[in-house]
Amino acid sequence: MADLVPTTGTSLLAPLTDPAGGSMPARLGRFISQPPVRRALPWFAGVGAAGLAGLLWLQMAPAPQRILYSTLSDRDRAQVAAALDKAAIRYAIDNQTGAITVGEDDLYKARMVAAADGALATPETGEQMIDKLPLGASRTVEGQRLQAARERELELTVMQIDGVEAVRVHLAEPEKSAFVREAAAPTASVMVRLAKGRSLAASQVTAIINLVAGSVPGLAVDAVKVIDQQGHLLSSGHPGDSDRIDMQARLESKLRDQVEALLTPMLGAGNFSSEIQVDLDMDQQTSARESYDKQGVVRSETQTASQTSAASGASGVPGVLSNTPPPQPTPSAGPPAAGASTAPPAAANSDSSTSRTYELGREVAVTNAGPGKIRRLSVAVALSAAALAKAKPGEIDQIKQLVSAAVGADAARGDQIAVVMRNFQPVIVEAPKFWETPWFAMAVRNGVALLAVLLTLLLGVRPLIKALKREPAPAVPVSTDDDADDADTAAPAERTAPAAPGTIDPQALGLQVGLAQRLVREKPDTAVAALRQMLGETDAEAA
Repeated sequence: MADLVPTTGTSLLAPLTDPAGGSMPARLGRFISQPPVRRALPWFAGVGAAGLAGLLWLQMAPAPQRILYSTLSDRDRAQVAAALDKAAIRYAIDNQTGAITVGEDDLYKARMVAAADGALATPETGEQMIDKLPLGASRTVEGQRLQAARERELELTVMQIDGVEAVRVHLAEPEKSAFVREAAAPTASVMVRLAKGRSLAASQVTAIINLVAGSVPGLAVDAVKVIDQQGHLLSSGHPGDSDRIDMQARLESKLRDQVEALLTPMLGAGNFSSEIQVDLDMDQQTSARESYDKQGVVRSETQTASQTSAASGASGVPGVLSNTPPPQPTPSAGPPAAGASTAPPAAANSDSSTSRTYELGREVAVTNAGPGKIRRLSVAVALSAAALAKAKPGEIDQIKQLVSAAVGADAARGDQIAVVMRNFQPVIVEAPKFWETPWFAMAVRNGVALLAVLLTLLLGVRPLIKALKREPAPAVPVSTDDDADDADTAAPAERTAPAAPGTIDPQALGLQVGLAQRLVREKPDTAVAALRQMLGETDAEAA
């Protein structure tokens, strides 16, 4: 054991100290133990934590997003997404508009990747087609390029309609002629490719027709034809079943609201139910009628009369006998005798004509019967027997008359109104479970966030604050030889002082280490004796 004791006055623990006054951890501890430093240390820690959080946010936050493609079909969007995934470019798809956005730093790279992969290329606009017109092109080439640019602009415009994936527009514009009778009107054809399960309403088809007709000078609405990918002619001009169903639904809803507004104040909500069925005539008829008035009015009248008289002498049929003059009469006194014949009067010819012009009345009537005429109306109303328990039999008839007047029923048209009393069964509506309600999910989310904050404060922030507020260990005083002797005598007592099992006092440990170093450095003999005593006690305890 004597060989283990160093012969010089230096200690094995000497390298841990320096002449300046202790080791580097000790000096750092004495600097932190100063009151101003301890008061300012939480502020520095908070500022450092905020700066570290900001740095982490800048590193982890996504870059500003730029729109790569805004209007794409689902098929094209899937192709672009596959190309971006292959190139490891982060992207996002807006759930509302379907636009694909990428980081600002990856915008042009994403465009090149999509174009190189063949996924999608930005469609060429009509303005770009006009810009590519070669210099010195002929008039025919220029006209064809301008027509193609117009078709492309119409295609891009029609593709904005919801449900349309692709469009092809063909314009047939004949060459202008100086002769009017040889001039021909332009025509147009539109082919639309719709998404799966989608269809165009009649109003949308009409909008496409008017859009194309209004974009081409001289193009009539009737000269535009629209078809779909199935080959169905959409611009037939006849109202479809969808229009009939929509009009019928609106009319039935209006009549049902009228019945509810009439019966709710009298019976109360929930004491009646009504259903209305309307049969509409969607045929469009055009009739023309022309009639004349049988009793005409005289507009003008013209009369013409002529008369011719012959002289006494020969008359009659020309000939020998007819030219013989009658005998000469013989005068006699007194009146002529009765029965005596007198000379015949002279012959006379007359001619008259009358011309009248009548004004006849003429009536021309043209009648256009549009679709939407009600053919038949059926109304069924069920009344609660509990609400009308004390009602008189005549009140049911009065309610029936009121309902008939509210919906405008016509008996000549064959409308039916049925009002009956029945027992209503209560409708049981099961409330959703509390974990299925929206507020429960929100409460769980907020509770988890609050619990995470509390755990961070208790497990992270609180120990840090306690460590910063802990009092530093008091400095070991420099003692003289007398103090060393006292320490020699006090060391066995401190060594034999019982300590709590499983606990280590840092302050006591520091004092003991300091005393042991000083004892070895100044009084090696005493240190050797103390070490032998400690080893002897250890052996005895082991035995």
